[in-house]
Amino acid sequence: MNHIQKGLVFLLCTIVSLLYKVDLSAQTVVDSLKRVLVQPGLTPEEQVLTRLKLSRALLSTNRKEAFANAQVALSMSRSLKDSKYAAQSHSSLVSLMYGQEDVKRVRLQLDSAFMLAEQSGDPYTLENVWYRKGWLENRIGKPHDAVKSFQQALKFGEKQPPNSYATSIYYNLSAVYGDWDDLENQSRYAFASLDAAKRFPDPDDICNAYQAIATSYEHRFAGDSSARNLLDSSLYYNRLAIQYYLENKNRISFPSVLGILALNTANLYAEYFPRSYRDSAQHYLRIAKEIGVATDQQEIIASSYGMQSSFELADGHYDAAAGLLLSGLHTLQQSPTPDNNLMAHFMSSLSEVAEKKGDLPAALNYAREHSKYYAAAFDAEKMAIAKKLEAQYQAQQKEQELISLQEKAAFNKKLNIVYVILIVACILALLFLFRSYHFRLKSTIQQQALLEKEKRDAILQVRLKEEEAKTLELEKQEAALQAQLQSEAAARLQAEQQLMQAQKEQLQKDLLAGTLQVEQKNELLQTLQAKLQEKSGDRNLIGQISRMIDQDRRLDEDFETSKTELENIHPEFFTRLQEKAGNSLTRLDLKHCSYISMGLTTKEISSRMGVAPKSILMSRYRIKQKLGLGKDEGLDAYLMTVAS
Repeated sequence: MNHIQKGLVFLLCTIVSLLYKVDLSAQTVVDSLKRVLVQPGLTPEEQVLTRLKLSRALLSTNRKEAFANAQVALSMSRSLKDSKYAAQSHSSLVSLMYGQEDVKRVRLQLDSAFMLAEQSGDPYTLENVWYRKGWLENRIGKPHDAVKSFQQALKFGEKQPPNSYATSIYYNLSAVYGDWDDLENQSRYAFASLDAAKRFPDPDDICNAYQAIATSYEHRFAGDSSARNLLDSSLYYNRLAIQYYLENKNRISFPSVLGILALNTANLYAEYFPRSYRDSAQHYLRIAKEIGVATDQQEIIASSYGMQSSFELADGHYDAAAGLLLSGLHTLQQSPTPDNNLMAHFMSSLSEVAEKKGDLPAALNYAREHSKYYAAAFDAEKMAIAKKLEAQYQAQQKEQELISLQEKAAFNKKLNIVYVILIVACILALLFLFRSYHFRLKSTIQQQALLEKEKRDAILQVRLKEEEAKTLELEKQEAALQAQLQSEAAARLQAEQQLMQAQKEQLQKDLLAGTLQVEQKNELLQTLQAKLQEKSGDRNLIGQISRMIDQDRRLDEDFETSKTELENIHPEFFTRLQEKAGNSLTRLDLKHCSYISMGLTTKEISSRMGVAPKSILMSRYRIKQKLGLGKDEGLDAYLMTVAS
């Protein structure tokens, strides 16, 4: 269930990146700035900057009041001579309005900020606006443009005193390169973020820089899990960030950052360390939960419950896992706008636990709830994608308009020079020639594009035909291979049949030889019996010997009969037994085995063989030992298997 915690950590990191720039502890900043605003003699410029700082400080606690202060700052800045104050006000509104307003309106705020920043020419304001442009581009799915904007912002900030924007820019660049799996640049910008944060010591910036470095080491370890030093480095910077937070918690703007750091650290212990480190993971989960409760961050609390439930589930404690998941779900439901993706993850995990417990109705209900929340999340994602596409379209439109305006301005400038030098008739002629040339060039370009398209289509058709020919050849080869396999299978079957026939003929020969031996022995016994009758000295001894001869003859007859019957059923029966016993089975043992394989009971076997049932049991024990069968293996079952 770590996917719940990972998804939640990603969401929380996104929230932190949205609310990243605050200078002091939120409550301390709010109180301090409000006191500054009521001070007498405050200039309009100072009031604007103070309200913008107050807006940023209120961002995580009271978004509505933060927006109101930014609007007041914008209204006041319009009356100021220097346009940099209005540019900074519009830039602040970009982050405040994103996610709450239409993206088109956000773009309008950014365009206004750019226009006013360029009018002011202030490098710090231009750095601010270019950073905000990259920030917005990264969130609407244009990371390549965002990187260019961030680099442009850094150029404006090169000659400026250390400020928090440099830290934010490096932090965002590290995140973008991390998404691109460019681990070298991700690590480089993460350390650059820390260097910038130390030059402009802001506790929030330093905490986030440590977190960025820890994330870069984690990504590098994911690419090379044998390098345990990378994992140790990730843990070190996570713990360093937590320690720094605890030492400066009165100056931290967003206490929820500690919850995210604790969750990241707990996840590293849970994912990459053995179970003996679970206490360490639990320790950081407790920190995350305490911070979540203190800052009313339901997502952090729910994530802690979800991760704890994964531990219980791994130990087979399904009831405890379900209880923790329900607690996390209840916590999420307390949020004014619970995230549908997280709700769907929790429902999926509850369904999994219920299924393992055998509670299929509950599992089905949770699965249905998962489908409902997943559908809602999917619809929201589609809406977000649509907004991103619209924003991209609007951005392209704005860029085209900007290019058009720039071209028009350049043309007007040239036209003004031409007006001074040439007469109106010449200017009109030049304009006509220019437009004519433009249309001819456009027509030529279109024709070339059409020819290129036709050429590509022809090449594609040729490739399709070649692929079809290759496919047909492969089908033919496959058919030939199938035919060859069938032929080999038929040959193998014929060989097996011939082998079985040869074995049967050999067994018949062996049976015939045995029968001849028995007949020869019987003749010998009959001769011996006749000689004994002639010598009638001791009648009792003669009677006993005669009975023994008769009994042996009957055994041979019975054995030959049963052996013939068994040979007709399974020719290899006696051969397999002798191979298993190492040719240690006697004729009586073989007879006993044949009776057992025919399904006769102990009583029936003792009757046929003329011995006591106890003797039959002893014989079974000896046969089992000769065959090397274990205590748990039954003689009857084994003989049935051999006879089948």
